[in-house]
Amino acid sequence: MRILITGIAGFVGSKMATYFRQALPNVTIIGIDNLSRKGSATNLPLLQQLDCIFFKGDISDRTMMESLPPVDWVIDCAANPSVLAGRANDSLPLIQDNLVGTIYLLEKCKQDKAGLVLISTSRVYSIQVLNSIPLNSNGKAFAIDATKPLPMGISPKGVTEACSVMAPISLYGATKLASEVLALEYHHGFGFPVWINRCGVIAGAGQLGKIDQGIFSYWVYQYLLQKPLKFIGYNGTGWQARDMLHPEDLFRLIWQQIMHPINNAPNIVNVGGGIANTLSLAELDNFCKQHIDANKVIEAIGENRAYDIPYYSADYSLAQQIWNWEPKWGSTAILNEIHQYAKEHIDWLQSIAE
Repeated sequence: MRILITGIAGFVGSKMATYFRQALPNVTIIGIDNLSRKGSATNLPLLQQLDCIFFKGDISDRTMMESLPPVDWVIDCAANPSVLAGRANDSLPLIQDNLVGTIYLLEKCKQDKAGLVLISTSRVYSIQVLNSIPLNSNGKAFAIDATKPLPMGISPKGVTEACSVMAPISLYGATKLASEVLALEYHHGFGFPVWINRCGVIAGAGQLGKIDQGIFSYWVYQYLLQKPLKFIGYNGTGWQARDMLHPEDLFRLIWQQIMHPINNAPNIVNVGGGIANTLSLAELDNFCKQHIDANKVIEAIGENRAYDIPYYSADYSLAQQIWNWEPKWGSTAILNEIHQYAKEHIDWLQSIAE
């Protein structure tokens, strides 16, 4: 089997390469990455150890994509994953990276008769709907108030695939949603398999955590580096909450989709940690105070920002029903892994810091 992993030098891409090599020692792993993300080049020695065939390039470069060797599957981990991307400056680079790149990947799948696994995002869901979820708080975190009527597509377990994808969803969300639609059209039009996994916050050891992408890792890193942190929005409480997903759990689903496909299974599923692995910033901060610095002061800024949402947790019932999938990594185990790895690789952490 020959697998192309886009964004292979990033956190998710490099983890997928690692897990595929462990599960299929004889697999040919081909990777492409433009190395634009600060710190991504630090994963190149790992890719060499994994015997990956690496190409430095951009998936939005048609000539580059057409020059890649034929493959059986494409795992698309390449994207600008920031919900704030394209707002302050030029929007075209975001669209070029996330949408035009998808088009060339789909053309490659068509040419090679290869399957596609698209790593998509929970940010395709309507911000208005997410902001209308009735919530309560225990003084530490927002949670769904299931005693009140819930919007369509919202269950007591979280956000389902039936949730509205109507705008606004952010420019980032729009590029991912458009990529999903194109992928499904190519699937129906040309017959190659397509699986779309809508992920929440993916987190784990070695993540290139930034404030707008990889918040759980970023928070731990800021503590270790003794840098300032802020609770932004929601009256500065830090109650906004997200579920976290370990990349190994994501890989287990992808493995099922590639190695044990189910005919007529839904092409789109939510993949996340679910209610049990949903943490607020305040709870994350409490972990850091317990393990790193009990006296750190967090600045509170009460005003909400555009595209902020108070709560997201994936209802992964569909993936559980179809694929018998559920996350095995708990939130505490993930945070402990992030913390331990960062402590043991402090030089690396300093090199990737903003």
